Amino acid sequence: MTNQEALQKAYQLLSPFSDKQRWEFNNNLVHLKYITKYIPQSTFILDVGCGIGILDLALVLLGYNVKGIDRYLFEDNNSFTIQDIDGLRSMWQSYNLEINSKDILRDEINETYDSIISIATIEHQKDPRQFLSKMISMLNPCGLLYVATPNISHLLNRMRFLFGLSPMSGHLDEWFEKGENYEGHWREYTLDELQKMFSCLDMLVLKAHNKQSMLPKFKFMSVRSCYVSMFRFLSYMLPGAKDTNIIIGQKKYHHGT
Repeated sequence: MTNQEALQKAYQLLSPFSDKQRWEFNNNLVHLKYITKYIPQSTFILDVGCGIGILDLALVLLGYNVKGIDRYLFEDNNSFTIQDIDGLRSMWQSYNLEINSKDILRDEINETYDSIISIATIEHQKDPRQFLSKMISMLNPCGLLYVATPNISHLLNRMRFLFGLSPMSGHLDEWFEKGENYEGHWREYTLDELQKMFSCLDMLVLKAHNKQSMLPKFKFMSVRSCYVSMFRFLSYMLPGAKDTNIIIGQKKYHHGT
């Protein structure tokens, strides 16, 4: 089974829960390709902030041993809440996929893992150092940490800033209204910033890439969608201007650990 076939099947199996996330298919495919290339199939993987488990189920179908944790998925009255959580859980269980309601910053997690992945989660954290440190503490020596997050300096954001607009467009009203309960992006990062954070936490950076995960599409689209697609297309021509930053680090082995 190819990566694309596994991802397509994961979306199919998790329907209707996965239907509204179809727009992220290529984004998930990019991460699936990186994970299967750089993380050995023999490792035990924890997915922090896994959502409904689309990527995790695809990895299971490819023969990986994966466990997921998510906080918002199981809570009431937020934008990530799943009303029929039991129906979703039964699908996970039928493929031996375990996803639990946990927050690594609040809950005790005693297990350690060979690899940890966290996709589109660090930007939701008020304290990224604490978030990264906790994941690193849960890694076995020489374990791998895969983090992916939106690129604050992608090309469309650069153009917004050039014309006096905030790169974090559309976030202010909700952030201002909800305060500490805000569920959106507290901070987005450049690739260089991710590398600096990993280095500060004594992680060996193995790979750090800027990727365009959302493909340009110009057929049968609105004026705004064509406008966004134009910048997605142009981002291939400028270093560091693509929409997603991916970093893979390795926990250093210290004698006695």
